[in-house]
Amino acid sequence: MRGLWCVAMLAVGVAQGQERQPGQGVNSYSKDKEIALGQQLALDFRHKTTPLDNVAVSEYVKRVGANLAAQLPGGWTYQIETIREDPGGATHEPTAFPGGFIFVSEGLIAAARNEAEFAGMLAHAMAHVAERHGTRLAQAATIMPDGWVGSTMPLAMRTAQRASEREADYVAVKAMAAAGYDPAGLASYVGRLQPPAPDTGRVLETLPDRDQRVAAIHAAIRDLPVRTYEASDEFARVQGEVKMPVTAPTLIKK
Repeated sequence: MRGLWCVAMLAVGVAQGQERQPGQGVNSYSKDKEIALGQQLALDFRHKTTPLDNVAVSEYVKRVGANLAAQLPGGWTYQIETIREDPGGATHEPTAFPGGFIFVSEGLIAAARNEAEFAGMLAHAMAHVAERHGTRLAQAATIMPDGWVGSTMPLAMRTAQRASEREADYVAVKAMAAAGYDPAGLASYVGRLQPPAPDTGRVLETLPDRDQRVAAIHAAIRDLPVRTYEASDEFARVQGEVKMPVTAPTLIKK
């Protein structure tokens, strides 16, 4: 879950406030309200991005997403779209909005080495939705002091974001294995593409330390039942449909 939509989420949460409902703990959004919020944010996002006009790629991405969705908690309905722009930073992480709206960039498809790596990053993004991280962070923002944005975000909020990334990894690993994708793909992708944080700026990062994150993913995998995963060559064919080099991420339109 990258800062692009997280900041938007926090801004909406602070501006609108939430109506508390009994029994929902630290997240006072109802499911319907969360879906409506996600629709609003996804609509704005679509206006700033370009759909990837390729039926084969779109159908494949949706099929992998459906396999993962069947293994994720919460009963959310996911709407997964492919786009040309790549706002996901160095890891090309899909953009995930509350309620199940996921945008996968062609940069992720081009960067992944195999289906397991691709499925791992998609599962990670979907896990943010399943665990309701966007609205949970928005809820937390309402109790933070006023007057902060961007780089002035409190350390407590950055800590919460890193915790949500670790939780998404853990949920993603379980969903991948249950859906038949090798969960080691998430570890290999993160270890290869997430840049190491500078020692002086580690507390300001919104992603967990790369090496610690990879170690935690492997630890979660060791807790899973031992099984054999079959590699598919379909991803290579789909990847061939994406005619772009892996370069610096493309910023979304203003």
